[in-house]
Amino acid sequence: MKQILTLLAILSFSSTAIAGISKQEKDALLDLYNATQGSEWRYSWDINQAPESWKGVTIVGNKVIALSLKSNNLTGALPESLGDLINLKVLNLHNNNIEGRIPNSLTNITGLKTLNLSLNKLNGALPEDFTKMASLEYLDIFFNDLNGNLPADIGSLTKLKRLNIAGNSFNGKIPETIVNLTQLKDFQISSNKFSGDIPSAMVAMNSLKKFSVFDNNFSGNLPVELATLDLDEFSVAQNNFNPTSLVALDQK
Repeated sequence: MKQILTLLAILSFSSTAIAGISKQEKDALLDLYNATQGSEWRYSWDINQAPESWKGVTIVGNKVIALSLKSNNLTGALPESLGDLINLKVLNLHNNNIEGRIPNSLTNITGLKTLNLSLNKLNGALPEDFTKMASLEYLDIFFNDLNGNLPADIGSLTKLKRLNIAGNSFNGKIPETIVNLTQLKDFQISSNKFSGDIPSAMVAMNSLKKFSVFDNNFSGNLPVELATLDLDEFSVAQNNFNPTSLVALDQK
């Protein structure tokens, strides 16, 4: 009996080890392949082989935890089923030809830490409930054609270290909740259509190293106290700031 139980335990472990990713995750990967002309990718997948062999797919414990297909000639719109990759920590689709909107379903991936959709042809506003992705640390969506306002509750993304949305058409004011991003080091929103004042409380964001807001429609006084931050990059040109505040900043 003991030998039978041992054999059953081994068989159970073996079946778990070779089970592979779930059908839901595999279907999501195949949907992405088909929606973005996978056969024309620079590094294509042999979809007759197991997903473990597909370039750019990282699988740990039978779960897809990372998908990195940067500079891979993805062409087309992202499928909503992409949000079925609920175990993703990293999604990097930088520098492709992806168009259309960012799928609303991405907000289902609440454990996502890195989202890089930069240098594509995406348009429209950010998904509703974007701030559900409370684990985000690095958000790179620069150089697309995205628009609309930043979420009023963007400050709930308290783990965010980099926010780079430069080179889009975002507008409106910077939400006051931005000051809750106390771990933010890299703040790049240049070449958009933002307006209004820079929230004065941003001077308390001591982790900031890059502050780039040039080429927008900001106005009012630029907080002089920004000069006290230990910044490596400070770009505020091509706005409508009060010249007096700019002079005062230069004197700091």
